[in-house]
Amino acid sequence: MAYDVNGTAGVVSDLPAASPDEVKGQMTRLLDQFVDDTPGVTDALLLSRDGMQQVRCSHMEADWADELAAAFAGMAGLAGGVSGPMRAKLPPQQVLVERDDAIFLVTGAGVGRAFNKSGGSVATVLVVLACSDANIGTIGYATGRLVTRFAPFMTTPVRARDGQSDGAA
Repeated sequence: MAYDVNGTAGVVSDLPAASPDEVKGQMTRLLDQFVDDTPGVTDALLLSRDGMQQVRCSHMEADWADELAAAFAGMAGLAGGVSGPMRAKLPPQQVLVERDDAIFLVTGAGVGRAFNKSGGSVATVLVVLACSDANIGTIGYATGRLVTRFAPFMTTPVRARDGQSDGAA
């Protein structure tokens, strides 16, 4: 997923780009709000496809988030390596793990350049943890909406080059 932050593809903006730390802070607030507002959800974590924690809800322990990031990146990778009925290997839309003590919902969350200072793209995965008796339909719907809310943070706004004000070359 790639998103145009300003809604005008190709238009150069003179808005300053948000720093990776500012983006992570704003996304942490989105995760916290999601956990608070979605019945049954206890934690949420955004990770890179290679298993590095990117953003977690503020009450989640860093060590546990690192452990989950590594495990669920592997699970998302395995799910993408399974051939479907048409013999195609496609990325999974969602992976659901149901245990006696929790439900884990894993979904792709887009590709962004806002997570590292070098500007390289990072493919992300969102992991949502919920109580074992939570309504998975409600959580799945709310998770999809959360991924949509991430869109403005997944790309860095385009900045005007020196000497350009209107985007013309």
